[in-house]
Amino acid sequence: MNTNSMMTLRSKVSDIYIFLVGISVFPVLFFFIPYFNLKEIPIIVFWVVLEIVSDLRPVTILKSGEITEITTALAVQLALIILSGPYKATWIIVVATLLVEIYYRKPIHKCLFNAGQYGLSVLASGLLFELLKASPKGVVLDVVKDLPAIFVAASVCFLLNMFFVSAVISLTSGNKFIPVFTENLKTDIVYYYTLTPISVAASLLYRPDFPFTLLIMIPPLYAADQALRRYYSLQKETSDTLMALADTIDKRDKYTYLHSARVAEYAKKIAQKLQLSQEKIEKIETAGRVHDLGKIAIEDTILRKHTGLTDEEYAVIKQHPELGYRLIKNLKPYEEVAKYILYHHERLDGKGYPMGISGLEIPLGARILAVADSYDAMTSDRPYRTALPQAAAVQELRKCSNFQFDADVVAAFIEVLKEDYGYAEE
Repeated sequence: MNTNSMMTLRSKVSDIYIFLVGISVFPVLFFFIPYFNLKEIPIIVFWVVLEIVSDLRPVTILKSGEITEITTALAVQLALIILSGPYKATWIIVVATLLVEIYYRKPIHKCLFNAGQYGLSVLASGLLFELLKASPKGVVLDVVKDLPAIFVAASVCFLLNMFFVSAVISLTSGNKFIPVFTENLKTDIVYYYTLTPISVAASLLYRPDFPFTLLIMIPPLYAADQALRRYYSLQKETSDTLMALADTIDKRDKYTYLHSARVAEYAKKIAQKLQLSQEKIEKIETAGRVHDLGKIAIEDTILRKHTGLTDEEYAVIKQHPELGYRLIKNLKPYEEVAKYILYHHERLDGKGYPMGISGLEIPLGARILAVADSYDAMTSDRPYRTALPQAAAVQELRKCSNFQFDADVVAAFIEVLKEDYGYAEE
């Protein structure tokens, strides 16, 4: 099956999946109404408003190449499950989510999908909580006796939500489901489990005759929301700063302008061809963008020199992987990226720099960068030579396979060149 056929099939499967999750909204809205009575209308309105408020102003982040949103809504959902049971909780969550989605003027299929996936997650976790609840019927919650039920309900609600979102990301982006799910899980799990005690405290404080006692939980919810925003804001600011530095380095020399952007693009496509996880792909792409970061400490007279370098000048140039590594090694999200930068001039035969390591001692990300970096250097004009033709650069990569470059990486890159860059074997 060719690429276009695969994309068409994936699009159809995605549409069917979104439709099936979205259509679940209608039986929920219709069949769960009898669980309410007229006296409960003020309480229903209160919970709908609370869920809407918790769902507004989501934190927008990029995961697996797709934009996703995180809110504090899980805290309200879990409290609703404990206090109202699965059916009432599900109905309120579906209505509130629909209202939020309509407020943001999202397309109808997205409105229904988001409401459907929240509703199904809450329904399943609510039924399990009801089944596992150990405290007597008249008791809303016994924290000790009901701890297993709380943990299972919170876990199921969170995991099902991750499942629905990861599945739609996987289908629309073409990334494998397991890596997407794992990345989402790793990103969100700590945050969502910190919301669980807030839900438990809210359930214990709640009084049906005066539901506004729950408003005392706004400060901790607000604090959790702000902590999440600061975390992702710091990540984005760090990433933006590194990208700006990479662009600054490229712009110092007109001959290497956009070099890092091209290396990042090549490296990303090689990693995709090798079917690495989405997390690895993103780290390798980032490393490609900042692989020459260490050159910021090297004088222009060396970087822009139009003639061959002396041994002393070449020794200075050879310091840039280590300088780049030292610049970002202490940034926790970039620890692995820093290693790729450090080793991207190493060779399989051990004759590279700065460490002289060989073979599989060189991380795969660095081996990918080495191929992407060398190819772009060969096919770009330099002050001391004109760019090589594509075929000559490919021939050089092949010739240097197994002693300078990883042969599997070279083979994957040649396939990328054929598919995306018009390369054809003579």
